[in-house]
Amino acid sequence: MNDIIELSHSSLTLQLRLQGAAVLGLYDGQKSKRPLLRPAPGFDAPVGECALFPMLPLANRVEGNSFTRQGHRYKLPDSVMDDRFFLHGDGWLKPWTLVEQQESTVCLALESCVEGLYHYQAYLHYGLIENIFYATLQLTHLAETPFPYGLGFHPFLMKTPAAELQFECGGYWPEREFHLPGKWCSELPDTLDFQLPKSPGDIWINNAFSDWPGSVSLRDEIYGHSLTMHSDADYLMVYQLAGKQAMPFICLEPQTHPVNAHNHPQLPGLKLLRRGESCTLNMQIVSEVLVNKLTPVLRTGPRFPTV
Repeated sequence: MNDIIELSHSSLTLQLRLQGAAVLGLYDGQKSKRPLLRPAPGFDAPVGECALFPMLPLANRVEGNSFTRQGHRYKLPDSVMDDRFFLHGDGWLKPWTLVEQQESTVCLALESCVEGLYHYQAYLHYGLIENIFYATLQLTHLAETPFPYGLGFHPFLMKTPAAELQFECGGYWPEREFHLPGKWCSELPDTLDFQLPKSPGDIWINNAFSDWPGSVSLRDEIYGHSLTMHSDADYLMVYQLAGKQAMPFICLEPQTHPVNAHNHPQLPGLKLLRRGESCTLNMQIVSEVLVNKLTPVLRTGPRFPTV
């Protein structure tokens, strides 16, 4: 397929495609390629089965698939991926255009317009530096009427039953009907408290967390490595399936806004952009080898490369 792109640098290899700007696989190792993200089952796999995809012009769901601003009710588009919601926006469903490609970096572009709602131009940079995979998503509003934008990334990180998850936070939203958030809570249940490293187990998790420091780690002694994700997003969404389906991945999704932010009076995390204004989201995934499966070997690089 002519829209498949491969990047490499040091021991990392990245495969992606233009459809949905979806990452098909991220691998570490020069001889034995170890998957860091869940590999897509094929080049033409459904986007939800890929290793990573961008979320724009919003992340997750909006209750009623609509919101009110200044007395006007805005109806979001229908989605082929969900019967109720404009799930994760449209950026993961559209073909992107290749702008520039080098050995270890690529820039993609997308323009999308829904009349009377939004019109945006987006640029997405994927790149590899030593042991770091980075992604930078920038969106510019082109319409005359302002629109509240949100951005996110949806990576599927590989894990085994030995994996331990760790991140700090100030609270979370419990899940209610139709995967929408309940009332924010400052007290975490034991099953969702990962402020000290512990296994996420095989339970259903589909929750957003607030006040995280922009760093989350997944340490796996069976794989013999740890993954650390850094982002300048204000919110972290954690998602995994239950039971036997819970393996072998967990989604650690940086989002600029909480779920259903469009229906909050203050539009938390959303950027109300006027024509020509932009918003940006950065993410890194750092792969570190465990020495004797105890201590990671740190291979440093810049946190958010300039693109």
